[in-house]
Amino acid sequence: MSTISAHLLSPESLSTVGRAVERLSLLTLPSKMKCDPEVYEAELLLLYHHFESSLHLFCHQSSLNPSSDPTVAKDLGDLAMFLAHVTSFYLDKLANFPRQIAELLRSDA
Repeated sequence: MSTISAHLLSPESLSTVGRAVERLSLLTLPSKMKCDPEVYEAELLLLYHHFESSLHLFCHQSSLNPSSDPTVAKDLGDLAMFLAHVTSFYLDKLANFPRQIAELLRSDA
């Protein structure tokens, strides 16, 4: 983990970022990120890690019970759509995102 990532994921920064993300919805955040990507990098990383966690949970649940909780699928879908809208502004940070979506579609569509 890089020094920047370690700093961004400290308990203090997660608390601060979490509060900022709560204030901004997934509907309004993409337009703000497109205007000033560098300012919202911490929020992006937090939401990308949340996407990865949701993806892992979804894959685990679908392997155990294909008709599992639809809330997990909805959360994953919302995060995937959000990230799809901002990927072009964070190509280096979201380099694995297209592959993750392709694998998800291949395995669980």
